[in-house]
Amino acid sequence: MYRRLIIFITKASVIAMIGREVKESKPVSISEVAKILEDNSGATPTYEQQVALEHAKKVTEGKTEKIRKSLEDLKIISEQGVIKVLEVMPKNMSTLRQVLSREKKTFADEDLTKILELTKGK
Repeated sequence: MYRRLIIFITKASVIAMIGREVKESKPVSISEVAKILEDNSGATPTYEQQVALEHAKKVTEGKTEKIRKSLEDLKIISEQGVIKVLEVMPKNMSTLRQVLSREKKTFADEDLTKILELTKGK
């Protein structure tokens, strides 16, 4: 019986499926989405995958990995918070507060300023 691996990319999450059984699900940044789509094991990408890859390349321009590492090193926000910040790349304090509103903690202004310095320096 032939089973093929299907990778779905939805709202910055990758869900690897074999048949109808979910094998793995994890949050990923848009730059990781681009890498996953590029490393598609030589299979011919679908139209949707091609469009998603083009969009991911335009958005990231290879700069998000450095910012992601810096955000993770700060240890201020969760992994999902880091990914959300990378998706939005907020330029002001109010946008950053909205992005981080799902985090279950209150942030000091100096922590938010550190995050903004990273995202503005894009």
